[in-house]
Amino acid sequence: MNRPSRKHHFVPQAQLRHFAADPERRSIYVFAKRSDRSFLTSIANAGSENDFNVVSLGDTKWNFEDLFQEVDARSARLVVEIVSRRSLAWMTADDRIALADFFATQMLRTHFSRTGPKHLAGQLREMMRQVGYDRDADPHMAMPSDASVRLGAVKAFLEREGHTVALLDLHPAIYASDGEHRFIISDHPVSRINAFPYGNVGLTSPGLVVMLPVSPGLTLALHCQTIVQRYELAASADIEPERKTRMIRYRDGLRSGEPIAIDGNMVRYLNGLQVSQSAGYLYADTDAFDFAREILGEDEDLRSVETHVELGEMGHAPPPRPGMPAGTHLVIFGPLDHCTLAIEEIDKSGEGLTARTRQIDLLAQVAADKAMLRVELYVDRRVRRGMGQVMVERFGEPASGWFRVVHRDASLRSLGLQLDAERR
Repeated sequence: MNRPSRKHHFVPQAQLRHFAADPERRSIYVFAKRSDRSFLTSIANAGSENDFNVVSLGDTKWNFEDLFQEVDARSARLVVEIVSRRSLAWMTADDRIALADFFATQMLRTHFSRTGPKHLAGQLREMMRQVGYDRDADPHMAMPSDASVRLGAVKAFLEREGHTVALLDLHPAIYASDGEHRFIISDHPVSRINAFPYGNVGLTSPGLVVMLPVSPGLTLALHCQTIVQRYELAASADIEPERKTRMIRYRDGLRSGEPIAIDGNMVRYLNGLQVSQSAGYLYADTDAFDFAREILGEDEDLRSVETHVELGEMGHAPPPRPGMPAGTHLVIFGPLDHCTLAIEEIDKSGEGLTARTRQIDLLAQVAADKAMLRVELYVDRRVRRGMGQVMVERFGEPASGWFRVVHRDASLRSLGLQLDAERR
């Protein structure tokens, strides 16, 4: 009878082998963020921890490592095909589901599934202390036990269908590095960014891009459909030639499933995400981690990351978004797209959110949208107001640019008018 394994991988060995440092694919270079030390080790030891997938329940222990076998085997076969073919054009509908499930599983199986809940619980306890609440007297405010955190991670993995469905709605592509620059991988290899300064990194957020390196030369990238739409418009867009050429290259790769060539600066940026969004370790086929030392030297907090989610400070507005421009802007989200209107002035005595913009053509497009909209008002990079289930209604001369954001539902709009009157 085989004894259950104690060495459990949060990054599968099959995935790490694509980054092997030797032809036999047995070893890999590791960089420890906390110590700045790099070393060569066995792939069997990398991306793993003893008893990582074991939970103690009283006098018994449950080893749930076997839960990952099916998805790991399916994902390993998929990645081998992608790396060997250097294309996504061959993928069937079932392969696309397997790809989304590969991403979802890798997101949910790393250290952040354990450290994240504890970090947020600690933040919540501190917030309660600041308002004078005796958190220790309330059993519901106790820090989660190690067993409950591990069981929570199992539950999240078994119920990952929501993650998979959201990821399946994103458009896949392959980024290919040039021969000189190479991708790395980390102990949390799925990285997330948003292409827009007002965007978030939730799986259903407009503008999301989710990336996962699969070899030193290839990274898989899942794109929000609104990004794909913008690439499709690149050929007719009035933009400078170099940017247009780049956007058309991305458009063609998204259409065909063939690799999108990216330059060294983009490779460095994506590798930087592996540094900033990982817990503590990086992996590569070469001992070339000086760029990581440089990044960590500029931001010591990245040496040990416990969570990608932070609670806001009680009584304070959300922090400014550094990518947003100064001034006043209205961000409008629809079911299929999103945009930003630069605001020239706001009429505080008007209904709902009444304002004026000079972007007349864009305003006309937004006002013609019959779907439920959501808006966020930014003033000097800070969000100041949000409204949901609304429409944009123009009034006055069309060239004036005046409009109001009001509830689409008539009863809610009427209630809004009453509340506006009371506030005045």
